[in-house]
Amino acid sequence: MNIWNYATKTHEISSVFPEECLTLAFHPSGLHLVLALQDKILMCKVLSEEIAHFKNLAIKGCSEIRFNHGGHLFACVSADKNIHIYNFYTYECTERMKFTGH
Repeated sequence: MNIWNYATKTHEISSVFPEECLTLAFHPSGLHLVLALQDKILMCKVLSEEIAHFKNLAIKGCSEIRFNHGGHLFACVSADKNIHIYNFYTYECTERMKFTGH
């Protein structure tokens, strides 16, 4: 995966992951990102010269990830069309934040 600076049109960071990335979303601050691989979701920090992952979530086949405007919640859609809403800072997804049948 490569991160480019859109304003200066320069290459900033390059990182290699063991699998193909299905989807990703940048945190509104731009300092974190959440990306989906085939069998898990990785939560990563965008550092000055690398992307370092710090948390794994066991959601398979995620097809879509979106942060809310404040950045404290993100939603991910799993392969079986279930929607899970996670707290970005505590990594919690309570039962009332899981939606099925969509």
